[in-house]
Amino acid sequence: MSKEKVFCTQLKGRQRFLRLFGDSSKAKGLRSGFVVLKPKESVGLHNTGPSEEVIFIISGSGLICYGEKNSLKVKKNIFVYIPPKIPHNVINTGKHLLKYVYTAARV
Repeated sequence: MSKEKVFCTQLKGRQRFLRLFGDSSKAKGLRSGFVVLKPKESVGLHNTGPSEEVIFIISGSGLICYGEKNSLKVKKNIFVYIPPKIPHNVINTGKHLLKYVYTAARV
């Protein structure tokens, strides 16, 4: 039988960022987190290196900027795929909190 264990994480209160999993004792090569951005706030330009990333918008609206000058408008229930090594940023352009879950996996 495998040594890996099934686990769950509860999203709580008013956290801005919560790593759902990503340490080597729980998942192998997979990272995930819950992010809350205030209006006009951004997560900051970054890339996930050799990992592909999925962003699922839970509530609010905003922009996902990627590459040189590209962007996508996002809102509740939108699912976005970001390929490996693509610089990107998530920006809350709405009047309410933007909440999303990201998952990244090494390719």
